[in-house]
Amino acid sequence: MMRQKDYQQRLRQIRGPLMVLMVVIGFATIYVLNTQSGLVPQMWVIKLRTDMDVSMQQLIVVGGVLMEILLLWFSPFLARLQPMILFVLQFLFVLQTTWVLHALTPVLLMGLIPTVAIEIMNIYVHPRRLWRLLIGVNVVLLIVYTIFEGPIQAALVLVSMVFMLGVVVYYWRYYERQLVEKQHAEDLVAELQIAYAQVEESTIRTERQRVARELHDTLTQGLAGTVMQLEAAQKFLQQGKINQAETVIGGATTIARDTLRDSRLTLTDLRATTEKSLDARLELLADAFKKNYQLTTTIRLNYVPQFSDEQLTEISRIVSEAMINVVKHTDTRQVIINGTTAADVFTLKVIDFGSGTVGKRKGHYGMQGMHERAAKLQGALTIVGTPGEGTTVTLTVPTVMKENV
Repeated sequence: MMRQKDYQQRLRQIRGPLMVLMVVIGFATIYVLNTQSGLVPQMWVIKLRTDMDVSMQQLIVVGGVLMEILLLWFSPFLARLQPMILFVLQFLFVLQTTWVLHALTPVLLMGLIPTVAIEIMNIYVHPRRLWRLLIGVNVVLLIVYTIFEGPIQAALVLVSMVFMLGVVVYYWRYYERQLVEKQHAEDLVAELQIAYAQVEESTIRTERQRVARELHDTLTQGLAGTVMQLEAAQKFLQQGKINQAETVIGGATTIARDTLRDSRLTLTDLRATTEKSLDARLELLADAFKKNYQLTTTIRLNYVPQFSDEQLTEISRIVSEAMINVVKHTDTRQVIINGTTAADVFTLKVIDFGSGTVGKRKGHYGMQGMHERAAKLQGALTIVGTPGEGTTVTLTVPTVMKENV
């Protein structure tokens, strides 16, 4: 049964190292051919045939290595047609070379066994039949070698073959485990990417819902109030009540202006969420409050930790709500924002110079929402008012970056 994965791609990846192995085996074989001293074991010493000189045997070895390299290069194509074609051609090459250069059988087998074994393990999921065929061919080669060289030499070759095959199987199993772990890591990364995409989609959906609520609280309700006032003014005009109509139109104008200012603040808040620093976000807020409410803001930040976008959004909205309270419930037009970091805690203060009275007030931007945002940041919010001097809103937040709050 063929592997479900792309075995042709696997063969393309391993054919390079196998070609290098064939070149090494070729050099080793030529070295054995030219060695007639005692520097190598007796089993590797070549008994030259009387009808073939060393140069001819070297040409046969070089031709055989080139043929094997050619087979390895076209191995993906041959495996797609029929893997047995690849194996049969390799076995025929070794059988023919063994018959011509029977004393080189050990060297040739040391190259053939790892090559064919690795190819089998890459192509087949359950390669038992191929393993049996490989063992059978090696037994035939050993029998032929025994006829020429004797049983002692054949036994030594058998031990070397088993050792080589054991090394190949061991390292291949290790390689397979590495592939499994790599695939597991890739699957885990893919799952994390899916989870991140889901979280991002949920965040975008939540942000859209928030924007929809704030637009409803500001633009929609403001327009609804303006329409009601204008309809009332139209009725007064139809009844000839000019003074009442002018009063109602004046109220509608006030509502429209307030709605316009609130809408601008909402849009400013949306723009601020695209900034990557707290300084830039607070500057946008200060500019918006200056244009809409003539509120002058002094910003003093000596050090701001590396916060995530979500954390920066919550912090800037707490500041925005505090400034809204200054505009709605005090007569001052001066606010100071101070930010400091000490002992892994970031402290942000919004200081105004109003009446200093603190209490629950109606409105969308209430104290309860500020406390809830501080809780999301795993921080704390305190509001301290001094009658006649002003109010200080203090936010303390850990300096740890968190992507999801």
